Amino acid sequence: MTDGAPIFTLRRLFGLIVLFSTIRFIYYGWVDCQILSPIITFPFEEFDFLPRPNYLGTCFLFLGMLLGGLSIVTGRLFKLGCTLFFVCFTYVELLDKTNYLNHYYFVSLLSFLLIFSSAHQEKYSIPKIQLNLFKFIIGLVYFLAGIAKLNQDWLIDAQPLAMWLPAHAELPIIGWLFKYKTTAYLFSWGGALFDITAPFFLLSKHFRKWFYGILVIFHILTWILFPIGIFPWVMICCATIFFPAEVHRKFWNIFPEALKLPKFSHQGSSHFLYKSFSIFFIVIQIVFPFRYLMYPGNLFWHESGYRFSWRVMLMEKPAWAKFYIKDSNGIEEEIILSDWLTRSQIKMMSSQPDMLVQFSRILKDKYLEIQGRDIKVRAEVWASLNGRRSQLFIEPFTDLSALKNTWAERDYVLPLDSVISPLEYKNLEPIFRKQSKW
Repeated sequence: MTDGAPIFTLRRLFGLIVLFSTIRFIYYGWVDCQILSPIITFPFEEFDFLPRPNYLGTCFLFLGMLLGGLSIVTGRLFKLGCTLFFVCFTYVELLDKTNYLNHYYFVSLLSFLLIFSSAHQEKYSIPKIQLNLFKFIIGLVYFLAGIAKLNQDWLIDAQPLAMWLPAHAELPIIGWLFKYKTTAYLFSWGGALFDITAPFFLLSKHFRKWFYGILVIFHILTWILFPIGIFPWVMICCATIFFPAEVHRKFWNIFPEALKLPKFSHQGSSHFLYKSFSIFFIVIQIVFPFRYLMYPGNLFWHESGYRFSWRVMLMEKPAWAKFYIKDSNGIEEEIILSDWLTRSQIKMMSSQPDMLVQFSRILKDKYLEIQGRDIKVRAEVWASLNGRRSQLFIEPFTDLSALKNTWAERDYVLPLDSVISPLEYKNLEPIFRKQSKW
Protein backbone atom coordinates (compact mmCIF):
# COMPACT_ATOMS: atom_id res chain seq x y z
CA MET A 1 0.00 0.00 0.00
CA THR A 2 1.06 3.56 -0.61
CA ASP A 3 -0.11 7.08 0.23
CA GLY A 4 -2.89 7.98 -2.20
CA ALA A 5 -2.42 11.76 -1.94
CA PRO A 6 -1.37 12.11 -5.64
CA ILE A 7 -4.59 10.43 -6.82
CA PHE A 8 -6.56 12.52 -4.35
CA THR A 9 -5.19 15.67 -6.02
CA LEU A 10 -5.83 14.29 -9.50
CA ARG A 11 -9.41 13.43 -8.53
CA ARG A 12 -10.17 16.93 -7.31
CA LEU A 13 -8.47 18.77 -10.16
CA PHE A 14 -9.89 16.46 -12.81
CA GLY A 15 -13.37 16.86 -11.35
CA LEU A 16 -13.09 20.65 -11.41
CA ILE A 17 -11.92 20.61 -15.03
CA VAL A 18 -14.74 18.36 -16.28
CA LEU A 19 -17.28 20.43 -14.36
CA PHE A 20 -15.94 23.63 -15.92
CA SER A 21 -15.76 22.02 -19.36
CA THR A 22 -19.36 20.78 -19.19
CA ILE A 23 -20.66 24.18 -18.08
CA ARG A 24 -18.59 25.83 -20.84
CA PHE A 25 -20.02 23.43 -23.43
CA ILE A 26 -23.57 24.33 -22.39
CA TYR A 27 -22.86 28.08 -22.11
CA TYR A 28 -21.47 28.38 -25.65
CA GLY A 29 -24.50 26.63 -27.15
CA TRP A 30 -22.53 23.66 -28.40
CA VAL A 31 -25.21 21.28 -27.13
CA ASP A 32 -27.55 22.63 -29.77
CA CYS A 33 -25.13 23.03 -32.69
CA GLN A 34 -23.30 19.73 -32.19
CA ILE A 35 -26.00 17.38 -30.90
CA LEU A 36 -29.54 18.65 -31.45
CA SER A 37 -29.45 20.79 -34.61
CA PRO A 38 -27.61 18.57 -37.14
CA ILE A 39 -29.96 16.72 -39.48
CA ILE A 40 -27.72 13.66 -39.36
CA THR A 41 -24.72 12.60 -37.30
CA PHE A 42 -21.73 10.33 -37.90
CA PRO A 43 -21.69 7.82 -35.02
CA PHE A 44 -18.81 5.40 -34.62
CA GLU A 45 -19.92 2.30 -36.51
CA GLU A 46 -19.29 -0.04 -33.57
CA PHE A 47 -21.73 2.06 -31.52
CA ASP A 48 -24.30 3.12 -34.11
CA PHE A 49 -26.90 1.11 -32.19
CA LEU A 50 -26.95 3.87 -29.56
CA PRO A 51 -30.08 6.00 -30.11
CA ARG A 52 -29.53 9.66 -30.86
CA PRO A 53 -30.95 11.58 -27.87
CA ASN A 54 -33.79 14.07 -28.19
CA TYR A 55 -33.84 17.34 -26.25
CA LEU A 56 -34.90 15.69 -22.98
CA GLY A 57 -32.40 12.89 -23.39
CA THR A 58 -29.61 15.39 -24.06
CA CYS A 59 -30.55 17.32 -20.92
CA PHE A 60 -30.28 14.12 -18.88
CA LEU A 61 -26.87 13.33 -20.40
CA PHE A 62 -25.43 16.72 -19.48
CA LEU A 63 -27.10 16.68 -16.07
CA GLY A 64 -25.41 13.32 -15.55
CA MET A 65 -22.05 14.87 -16.48
CA LEU A 66 -22.57 17.74 -14.05
CA LEU A 67 -23.61 15.47 -11.17
CA GLY A 68 -20.82 13.04 -11.98
CA GLY A 69 -18.24 15.84 -12.06
CA LEU A 70 -19.50 17.13 -8.72
CA SER A 71 -19.22 13.64 -7.25
CA ILE A 72 -15.63 13.33 -8.51
CA VAL A 73 -14.67 16.65 -6.91
CA THR A 74 -16.27 15.95 -3.53
CA GLY A 75 -15.72 12.18 -3.34
CA ARG A 76 -19.37 11.69 -2.32
CA LEU A 77 -21.13 8.70 -3.96
CA PHE A 78 -17.84 8.44 -5.78
CA LYS A 79 -18.18 5.13 -7.65
CA LEU A 80 -21.67 6.01 -8.81
CA GLY A 81 -20.60 9.53 -9.80
CA CYS A 82 -17.58 8.34 -11.80
CA THR A 83 -19.71 5.76 -13.59
CA LEU A 84 -22.40 8.33 -14.33
CA PHE A 85 -19.90 10.80 -15.75
CA PHE A 86 -18.06 8.17 -17.78
CA VAL A 87 -21.25 6.78 -19.34
CA CYS A 88 -22.80 10.18 -20.14
CA PHE A 89 -19.59 11.78 -21.42
CA THR A 90 -18.59 8.80 -23.55
CA TYR A 91 -22.14 8.48 -24.93
CA VAL A 92 -21.97 12.06 -26.20
CA GLU A 93 -18.45 11.47 -27.55
CA LEU A 94 -19.61 8.48 -29.60
CA LEU A 95 -22.55 10.29 -31.20
CA ASP A 96 -20.59 12.06 -33.94
CA LYS A 97 -17.06 11.54 -35.30
CA THR A 98 -17.16 15.19 -36.38
CA ASN A 99 -16.48 16.22 -32.79
CA TYR A 100 -13.74 13.67 -32.02
CA LEU A 101 -10.73 15.02 -30.14
CA ASN A 102 -7.86 13.16 -28.49
CA HIS A 103 -8.53 14.81 -25.16
CA TYR A 104 -12.16 13.62 -25.14
CA TYR A 105 -10.82 10.07 -25.39
CA PHE A 106 -8.32 10.82 -22.61
CA VAL A 107 -11.08 12.17 -20.35
CA SER A 108 -13.08 8.98 -20.93
CA LEU A 109 -10.08 6.83 -20.02
CA LEU A 110 -9.34 8.77 -16.82
CA SER A 111 -12.95 8.70 -15.65
CA PHE A 112 -13.06 4.97 -16.42
CA LEU A 113 -9.93 4.32 -14.32
CA LEU A 114 -11.33 6.41 -11.47
CA ILE A 115 -14.33 4.07 -11.25
CA PHE A 116 -12.02 1.26 -10.13
CA SER A 117 -9.77 3.40 -7.95
CA SER A 118 -9.83 4.08 -4.20
CA ALA A 119 -9.69 7.83 -4.66
CA HIS A 120 -12.58 8.42 -2.25
CA GLN A 121 -11.48 6.57 0.90
CA GLU A 122 -11.36 8.45 4.18
CA LYS A 123 -8.20 6.75 5.46
CA TYR A 124 -6.19 7.47 2.39
CA SER A 125 -4.08 4.51 1.32
CA ILE A 126 -4.23 2.78 -2.03
CA PRO A 127 -2.60 -0.19 -3.73
CA LYS A 128 0.56 1.05 -5.41
CA ILE A 129 -0.58 -0.45 -8.70
CA GLN A 130 -3.45 2.06 -8.81
CA LEU A 131 -1.06 4.99 -8.64
CA ASN A 132 1.24 3.41 -11.22
CA LEU A 133 -1.64 2.77 -13.61
CA PHE A 134 -2.53 6.47 -13.69
CA LYS A 135 1.13 7.37 -14.17
CA PHE A 136 1.32 4.86 -16.99
CA ILE A 137 -1.58 6.23 -19.05
CA ILE A 138 -0.50 9.85 -18.58
CA GLY A 139 3.09 9.06 -19.50
CA LEU A 140 1.98 6.93 -22.45
CA VAL A 141 -0.04 9.81 -23.92
CA TYR A 142 3.08 11.99 -23.96
CA PHE A 143 5.38 9.26 -25.26
CA LEU A 144 3.13 8.10 -28.10
CA ALA A 145 2.40 11.70 -29.09
CA GLY A 146 6.15 12.17 -29.40
CA ILE A 147 6.68 8.97 -31.38
CA ALA A 148 3.91 10.08 -33.77
CA LYS A 149 5.92 13.24 -34.51
CA LEU A 150 8.85 11.25 -35.87
CA ASN A 151 7.81 11.61 -39.49
CA GLN A 152 9.07 13.58 -42.49
CA ASP A 153 6.34 16.21 -42.53
CA TRP A 154 6.93 17.16 -38.89
CA LEU A 155 10.72 16.95 -38.63
CA ILE A 156 12.01 17.60 -42.17
CA ASP A 157 9.36 20.00 -43.49
CA ALA A 158 8.19 21.48 -40.15
CA GLN A 159 4.62 20.96 -41.28
CA PRO A 160 1.95 21.85 -40.39
CA LEU A 161 3.54 24.34 -37.94
CA ALA A 162 5.19 26.23 -40.80
CA MET A 163 1.67 27.05 -42.04
CA TRP A 164 0.07 27.66 -38.65
CA LEU A 165 2.58 29.79 -36.75
CA PRO A 166 2.73 32.83 -39.11
CA ALA A 167 -0.97 33.41 -38.37
CA HIS A 168 0.12 34.41 -34.83
CA ALA A 169 2.70 36.98 -35.91
CA GLU A 170 0.60 39.77 -34.36
CA LEU A 171 0.89 38.39 -30.83
CA PRO A 172 2.58 40.83 -28.44
CA ILE A 173 6.24 40.30 -27.46
CA ILE A 174 6.82 36.93 -29.16
CA GLY A 175 4.68 37.26 -32.29
CA TRP A 176 7.53 38.42 -34.53
CA LEU A 177 9.29 35.07 -34.01
CA PHE A 178 6.50 33.23 -35.80
CA LYS A 179 7.30 34.90 -39.13
CA TYR A 180 10.38 32.73 -39.56
CA LYS A 181 10.38 29.10 -40.68
CA THR A 182 13.28 28.49 -38.29
CA THR A 183 10.78 28.96 -35.45
CA ALA A 184 8.56 26.27 -36.95
CA TYR A 185 11.54 23.89 -37.00
CA LEU A 186 12.41 24.72 -33.39
CA PHE A 187 8.81 24.11 -32.33
CA SER A 188 8.61 20.87 -34.33
CA TRP A 189 11.82 19.34 -32.98
CA GLY A 190 11.27 20.77 -29.51
CA GLY A 191 7.71 19.41 -29.39
CA ALA A 192 8.82 15.92 -30.40
CA LEU A 193 11.66 15.95 -27.87
CA PHE A 194 9.38 17.27 -25.12
CA ASP A 195 6.72 14.60 -25.64
CA ILE A 196 9.12 11.67 -25.88
CA THR A 197 11.13 12.64 -22.78
CA ALA A 198 8.22 13.92 -20.64
CA PRO A 199 7.40 10.63 -18.85
CA PHE A 200 11.06 10.01 -18.02
CA PHE A 201 11.65 13.49 -16.61
CA LEU A 202 8.41 13.29 -14.62
CA LEU A 203 9.54 9.99 -13.11
CA SER A 204 12.95 11.42 -12.20
CA LYS A 205 13.40 12.62 -8.62
CA HIS A 206 16.16 15.02 -9.68
CA PHE A 207 14.56 16.62 -12.75
CA ARG A 208 10.83 16.41 -12.02
CA LYS A 209 10.31 19.80 -10.37
CA TRP A 210 12.36 21.62 -13.00
CA PHE A 211 10.68 19.85 -15.88
CA TYR A 212 7.20 20.50 -14.52
CA GLY A 213 7.78 24.26 -14.96
CA ILE A 214 8.71 23.61 -18.60
CA LEU A 215 5.60 21.45 -18.95
CA VAL A 216 3.35 24.24 -17.68
CA ILE A 217 4.92 26.80 -20.05
CA PHE A 218 4.67 24.35 -22.98
CA HIS A 219 0.98 23.66 -22.44
CA ILE A 220 0.02 27.27 -21.81
CA LEU A 221 1.82 28.28 -25.01
CA THR A 222 -0.02 25.62 -27.03
CA TRP A 223 -3.29 26.76 -25.44
CA ILE A 224 -2.61 30.36 -26.57
CA LEU A 225 -1.55 29.40 -30.10
CA PHE A 226 -3.95 26.60 -31.01
CA PRO A 227 -7.67 25.89 -30.50
CA ILE A 228 -7.32 22.69 -28.46
CA GLY A 229 -9.76 23.49 -25.66
CA ILE A 230 -9.07 22.20 -22.17
CA PHE A 231 -6.48 19.59 -23.15
CA PRO A 232 -3.44 21.63 -21.96
CA TRP A 233 -5.06 22.21 -18.57
CA VAL A 234 -5.99 18.54 -18.22
CA MET A 235 -2.35 17.57 -18.81
CA ILE A 236 -1.00 20.25 -16.45
CA CYS A 237 -3.24 18.93 -13.67
CA CYS A 238 -2.70 15.24 -14.42
CA ALA A 239 1.10 15.58 -14.47
CA THR A 240 1.00 16.48 -10.75
CA ILE A 241 0.43 12.80 -10.00
CA PHE A 242 4.16 12.19 -10.53
CA PHE A 243 5.07 14.30 -7.47
CA PRO A 244 5.52 12.41 -4.18
CA ALA A 245 2.71 12.31 -1.64
CA GLU A 246 4.39 14.75 0.78
CA VAL A 247 4.33 17.49 -1.89
CA HIS A 248 0.59 17.01 -2.32
CA ARG A 249 0.00 17.08 1.43
CA LYS A 250 1.99 20.30 1.81
CA PHE A 251 -0.08 21.85 -0.98
CA TRP A 252 -3.46 20.95 0.53
CA ASN A 253 -2.34 21.99 4.02
CA ILE A 254 -2.40 25.58 2.76
CA PHE A 255 -6.20 25.37 2.55
CA PRO A 256 -8.85 25.24 5.31
CA GLU A 257 -9.30 22.03 7.29
CA ALA A 258 -12.21 20.84 5.13
CA LEU A 259 -9.96 20.67 2.07
CA LYS A 260 -6.98 18.95 3.69
CA LEU A 261 -6.13 15.36 2.82
CA PRO A 262 -7.32 12.43 4.93
CA LYS A 263 -4.70 10.78 7.10
CA PHE A 264 -2.56 8.06 5.58
CA SER A 265 -3.24 4.49 6.69
CA HIS A 266 -1.21 1.42 5.76
CA GLN A 267 -4.24 -0.86 5.89
CA GLY A 268 -5.54 -2.63 2.79
CA SER A 269 -4.19 -4.76 -0.01
CA SER A 270 -4.17 -4.96 -3.76
CA HIS A 271 -6.84 -7.25 -5.19
CA PHE A 272 -5.86 -9.93 -7.72
CA LEU A 273 -8.66 -8.88 -10.08
CA TYR A 274 -7.38 -5.31 -10.15
CA LYS A 275 -3.91 -6.54 -11.10
CA SER A 276 -5.39 -8.61 -13.92
CA PHE A 277 -7.48 -5.65 -15.07
CA SER A 278 -4.38 -3.41 -15.02
CA ILE A 279 -2.36 -5.79 -17.18
CA PHE A 280 -5.19 -6.08 -19.70
CA PHE A 281 -5.67 -2.29 -19.79
CA ILE A 282 -1.94 -1.66 -20.29
CA VAL A 283 -1.66 -4.15 -23.15
CA ILE A 284 -4.66 -2.65 -24.95
CA GLN A 285 -3.36 0.91 -24.56
CA ILE A 286 0.06 -0.04 -25.93
CA VAL A 287 -1.12 -2.16 -28.86
CA PHE A 288 -4.23 -0.31 -30.08
CA PRO A 289 -2.47 2.94 -31.19
CA PHE A 290 -0.17 0.90 -33.46
CA ARG A 291 -2.97 -0.76 -35.46
CA TYR A 292 -2.16 1.70 -38.28
CA LEU A 293 0.85 -0.54 -39.11
CA MET A 294 -1.58 -2.98 -40.72
CA TYR A 295 -2.20 -0.55 -43.58
CA PRO A 296 0.10 0.50 -46.44
CA GLY A 297 0.43 4.11 -47.55
CA ASN A 298 0.50 7.41 -45.68
CA LEU A 299 -1.49 7.26 -42.43
CA PHE A 300 -2.37 10.95 -42.54
CA TRP A 301 -3.86 10.45 -46.00
CA HIS A 302 -6.00 7.30 -45.63
CA GLU A 303 -6.44 7.72 -41.83
CA SER A 304 -6.92 4.00 -41.17
CA GLY A 305 -5.99 3.62 -37.50
CA TYR A 306 -5.59 7.36 -36.97
CA ARG A 307 -8.11 7.96 -34.22
CA PHE A 308 -7.41 6.93 -30.60
CA SER A 309 -3.65 6.87 -31.22
CA TRP A 310 -2.53 10.15 -29.57
CA ARG A 311 -1.68 11.94 -32.82
CA VAL A 312 -2.07 15.53 -31.75
CA MET A 313 -2.08 18.39 -34.28
CA LEU A 314 0.05 16.61 -36.85
CA MET A 315 -1.73 17.55 -40.05
CA GLU A 316 -3.51 20.27 -41.97
CA LYS A 317 -5.79 18.57 -44.48
CA PRO A 318 -8.29 20.86 -46.18
CA ALA A 319 -10.60 19.07 -48.61
CA TRP A 320 -13.41 19.97 -51.01
CA ALA A 321 -16.13 17.48 -51.91
CA LYS A 322 -18.95 17.27 -54.44
CA PHE A 323 -21.45 14.44 -54.11
CA TYR A 324 -23.51 13.01 -56.95
CA ILE A 325 -26.39 10.55 -56.88
CA LYS A 326 -27.72 8.40 -59.70
CA ASP A 327 -31.06 6.60 -59.60
CA SER A 328 -32.24 3.48 -61.39
CA ASN A 329 -33.39 5.58 -64.35
CA GLY A 330 -29.83 6.78 -64.95
CA ILE A 331 -30.55 10.35 -63.83
CA GLU A 332 -27.53 11.92 -62.11
CA GLU A 333 -27.68 15.03 -59.93
CA GLU A 334 -25.41 16.86 -57.51
CA ILE A 335 -26.22 16.96 -53.81
CA ILE A 336 -26.13 20.29 -52.01
CA LEU A 337 -24.14 19.37 -48.90
CA SER A 338 -25.39 22.31 -46.82
CA ASP A 339 -28.92 20.88 -47.09
CA TRP A 340 -27.74 17.86 -45.11
CA LEU A 341 -24.72 18.82 -43.03
CA THR A 342 -23.47 21.60 -40.79
CA ARG A 343 -20.40 23.59 -41.82
CA SER A 344 -18.26 21.67 -39.34
CA GLN A 345 -19.56 18.31 -40.58
CA ILE A 346 -18.80 19.25 -44.20
CA LYS A 347 -15.25 20.22 -43.27
CA MET A 348 -14.53 17.03 -41.32
CA MET A 349 -16.38 14.62 -43.60
CA SER A 350 -14.67 15.87 -46.76
CA SER A 351 -11.19 14.91 -45.51
CA GLN A 352 -11.96 11.59 -43.79
CA PRO A 353 -12.56 8.52 -45.99
CA ASP A 354 -14.73 6.60 -43.54
CA MET A 355 -17.02 9.61 -43.12
CA LEU A 356 -17.32 9.94 -46.92
CA VAL A 357 -18.55 6.35 -47.04
CA GLN A 358 -20.79 6.81 -44.02
CA PHE A 359 -22.46 9.90 -45.49
CA SER A 360 -23.02 8.08 -48.80
CA ARG A 361 -24.75 5.20 -47.04
CA ILE A 362 -26.90 7.63 -45.06
CA LEU A 363 -27.90 9.37 -48.30
CA LYS A 364 -28.86 6.05 -49.88
CA ASP A 365 -31.01 5.10 -46.89
CA LYS A 366 -32.69 8.52 -46.69
CA TYR A 367 -33.59 8.64 -50.38
CA LEU A 368 -35.04 5.15 -50.20
CA GLU A 369 -36.98 6.00 -47.03
CA ILE A 370 -38.28 9.42 -48.08
CA GLN A 371 -38.60 9.24 -51.87
CA GLY A 372 -38.59 5.51 -52.52
CA ARG A 373 -35.62 5.93 -54.88
CA ASP A 374 -32.80 3.42 -54.97
CA ILE A 375 -29.65 5.45 -55.64
CA LYS A 376 -25.92 5.13 -56.03
CA VAL A 377 -23.59 7.76 -54.57
CA ARG A 378 -20.19 8.95 -55.76
CA ALA A 379 -18.00 11.86 -54.75
CA GLU A 380 -15.37 14.02 -56.39
CA VAL A 381 -13.04 15.00 -53.57
CA TRP A 382 -9.88 17.10 -53.69
CA ALA A 383 -7.57 17.25 -50.68
CA SER A 384 -4.25 18.78 -49.70
CA LEU A 385 -2.05 17.33 -46.96
CA ASN A 386 0.35 19.58 -45.03
CA GLY A 387 0.86 22.12 -47.78
CA ARG A 388 1.11 19.69 -50.68
CA ARG A 389 -0.57 20.43 -53.99
CA SER A 390 -4.28 19.61 -53.97
CA GLN A 391 -5.01 16.23 -55.52
CA LEU A 392 -7.83 13.84 -56.21
CA PHE A 393 -8.52 12.04 -52.94
CA ILE A 394 -10.72 9.04 -53.79
CA GLU A 395 -11.80 7.21 -56.90
CA PRO A 396 -14.44 9.57 -58.31
CA PHE A 397 -16.74 6.93 -59.86
CA THR A 398 -16.86 4.39 -57.05
CA ASP A 399 -20.32 3.81 -55.60
CA LEU A 400 -19.49 4.78 -52.02
CA SER A 401 -22.91 3.73 -50.79
CA ALA A 402 -22.06 0.12 -51.66
CA LEU A 403 -19.00 0.16 -49.36
CA LYS A 404 -18.87 -0.60 -45.66
CA ASN A 405 -16.51 0.80 -43.07
CA THR A 406 -14.50 -2.09 -41.70
CA TRP A 407 -10.92 -2.63 -40.61
CA ALA A 408 -10.04 -3.57 -44.19
CA GLU A 409 -7.73 -1.45 -46.35
CA ARG A 410 -9.43 1.57 -47.92
CA ASP A 411 -8.58 0.79 -51.51
CA TYR A 412 -10.94 3.46 -52.84
CA VAL A 413 -8.50 6.11 -51.52
CA LEU A 414 -6.03 7.14 -54.22
CA PRO A 415 -2.32 7.02 -53.25
CA LEU A 416 -0.79 10.21 -51.89
CA ASP A 417 1.26 12.18 -54.45
CA SER A 418 -0.37 10.50 -57.42
CA VAL A 419 -1.06 14.08 -58.42
CA ILE A 420 -3.83 14.74 -60.91
CA SER A 421 -4.51 18.41 -61.50
CA PRO A 422 -8.07 19.68 -62.08
CA LEU A 423 -7.21 20.31 -65.74
CA GLU A 424 -5.84 16.77 -66.16
CA TYR A 425 -8.92 15.38 -64.43
CA LYS A 426 -11.16 17.02 -67.03
CA ASN A 427 -9.37 15.02 -69.72
CA LEU A 428 -9.28 11.83 -67.65
CA GLU A 429 -12.87 11.98 -66.39
CA PRO A 430 -14.31 10.00 -69.35
CA ILE A 431 -11.71 7.28 -68.74
CA PHE A 432 -12.54 7.10 -65.01
CA ARG A 433 -16.24 6.90 -65.86
CA LYS A 434 -15.74 4.21 -68.51
CA GLN A 435 -13.59 2.03 -66.25
CA SER A 436 -16.10 2.16 -63.41
CA LYS A 437 -19.48 0.48 -63.00
CA TRP A 438 -21.10 3.87 -62.45
